[in-house]
Amino acid sequence: QDEETQHSLECIQANQIFPRKQLIREDENLQVPFIELHGESTEYVGRAEDAIIALSNYRLHIKFKESVVNVPLQLIESVECRDIFQLHLTCKDCKVIRCQFSTFEQCQDWLKRLNNAIRPPSKIEDLFSFAYHAWCMEVYASEKEQHGDLCRPGEHVTSRFKNEVERMGFDMNNAWRISNINEKYKLCGSYPQEIIVPAWITDKELESVASFRSWKRIPAVVYRHQSNGAVISRCGQPEVSWWGWRNADDEHLVQSVAKACASDSRSNSNKLMNGNCSRDFSNGGDLSDVEFDSSISNASGAESLAIQPQKLLILDARSYAAAVANRAKGGGCECPEYYPNCEVVFMGMANIHSIRKSFQSLRLLCTQMPDPGNWLSALESTKWLQHLSVLLKSALLVVHAVDRDQRPVLVHCSDGWDRTPQIVALAKLLLDPYYRTTEGFQVLVEMEWLDFGHKFADRCGHGENSDDLNERCPVFLQWLDCVHQLQRQFPCSFEFNEAFLVKLVQHTYSCLFGTFLCNNAKERGEKHTQERTCSVWSLLRAANKAFRNLLYSSQSESVLYPVCHVRNLMLWSAVYLPCSSPSTPADDSCAPYPVPGSSPEDQPLGRSFDNLTTACDSSVPTTNRRSSDPSLNEKWQEHRRSLELSSLGNPGDDPFDGDSLSKQGRAPAGAELSVAAGVAEGQMENILQEATKDDVGLEEHLRGSLETVGKGDEIALDKEKRTEN
Repeated sequence: QDEETQHSLECIQANQIFPRKQLIREDENLQVPFIELHGESTEYVGRAEDAIIALSNYRLHIKFKESVVNVPLQLIESVECRDIFQLHLTCKDCKVIRCQFSTFEQCQDWLKRLNNAIRPPSKIEDLFSFAYHAWCMEVYASEKEQHGDLCRPGEHVTSRFKNEVERMGFDMNNAWRISNINEKYKLCGSYPQEIIVPAWITDKELESVASFRSWKRIPAVVYRHQSNGAVISRCGQPEVSWWGWRNADDEHLVQSVAKACASDSRSNSNKLMNGNCSRDFSNGGDLSDVEFDSSISNASGAESLAIQPQKLLILDARSYAAAVANRAKGGGCECPEYYPNCEVVFMGMANIHSIRKSFQSLRLLCTQMPDPGNWLSALESTKWLQHLSVLLKSALLVVHAVDRDQRPVLVHCSDGWDRTPQIVALAKLLLDPYYRTTEGFQVLVEMEWLDFGHKFADRCGHGENSDDLNERCPVFLQWLDCVHQLQRQFPCSFEFNEAFLVKLVQHTYSCLFGTFLCNNAKERGEKHTQERTCSVWSLLRAANKAFRNLLYSSQSESVLYPVCHVRNLMLWSAVYLPCSSPSTPADDSCAPYPVPGSSPEDQPLGRSFDNLTTACDSSVPTTNRRSSDPSLNEKWQEHRRSLELSSLGNPGDDPFDGDSLSKQGRAPAGAELSVAAGVAEGQMENILQEATKDDVGLEEHLRGSLETVGKGDEIALDKEKRTEN
């Protein structure tokens, strides 16, 4: 009752809680050059060289004669003055903005303003997502009963744990149980309140295990293969230290996971009674490329069915050297002698410091002007694609163990909140087509990244007083890049398109929504972010046509086996590469609530589209047919088979151009914005053209439909205005 009263009070008094600030104009004739969002307050408007520059409590807006730059303040990582009169803004998603001023004094004034604006908040309520939600609720208070839940993520997200346990078919009578030992986060502050463990493991044993695992992150089951019952579980590293400590309850729990799989009544019918053909990986050492390739190709389908007894695979994301070095800090890895029915594999994934360095090198390369002549060698030297390759290989190893060998897998790194969710979430995406739907992907992100405590506030730098740059790292962005690689290789297997992922990258940092605030679910509960901010899933919902993959087929491959070699990976140009010129984004005056009487699919895309770039470009002609077209599927599947046989060449390209802005002309000298660029034409487009060469009429019809969908924000705005009129 107290929470409801507090929430109602906030809705009524939004203008007192988040008051508008006094606008300061450098010139009395200047006007705010954009339509403000609910709760947005412009503080400064001035003139740059051949441009109008404005700063609000949410964004930096630069309007040139033929183009517009918009960037949320929390997306800006640093601002510095270069060449006396030029501001150089580096963004967290690889953008770079350069703005030229007429005088040194003016440049310094804007430098101070921007540095004050992008400073991490002293309290979380200073982030714009709280003001945005409060003003939305106040504006639409009279319609709250009808539209008040639109900012919410949806029932499939809020009831995700219960729904997932039922969907995956856990045997809760004999094999597994739901433990409430972490109710109110009393055991582990970075874990969900409910976890799945073997049925015979008591809470007292779990407490003992927690004392032995880093940050009390005990082994918890997060996925069950619906056909064979093999599970994926995750945890933090064991605290072995130099003293070589061991914990009998931890050893018992890990072995019990494998036993619970065997006793799962739903999986017993799928197992052969004799033989053991589960493959051993190289114990005690890092997995080389040769070993990886042979490990996933040396067993036949018949052999992989025989997995009795099951041997649990412990996948340590670190290198063996890094795992041993962690013993000096009280960590370490499992000793095979103490876990007799288990096998330990080290994947050699880099830590956050190496990933951050790699990303900074990539950003520097992608924003060089002019285009460097040694592009390919420079790209290789960033090691970004190499890191993606190792991550994909790690996830694929989990998939082979679970799907083909029917072996349970336990994944961990050091603390279990960076590399661990990357591997587990990617493996689940490959194993289960549900997670490749729009709703399923939302559930996947909520469960593996948010519920299990990935430190978004520290990694993105928008937490309270999160000034430590050593804690920042684009871990989630790296994972989304891997999802994009899968989309390119399997263009018919995802219900959402590349635009969906590009938007998710932007709003991971923008702080327009409260989804990615704080470091864990406990903090989000204490700050009441779910009640006081909008969910990003209210924008990226299944009914939003702008994010729908027209090639999606629910009959595509059940389990995906991607090509993981570096030569098969491609730079995510829609996110990292600069366009030849900044361009005018779509309008931002859409309301976040539906128009009464209209269908869900025709609803506006929301003011949350703001002035961030739309992620589909309709200006480039495309040749598209729905994935349900038999000729398209036959030709694509034929091409996929040839790809798998050769393991050479580029995977299929997304048919969308991927340019997130429509070109409007070059920016004036001294002002450049690195924004999304077009995806190079590739094999997928050629296949689509071949599939449609005998049906020109249908091609033209669908091309027009796609152009209509691709307009993103603008089509939503037009629909809203027509409905109101």
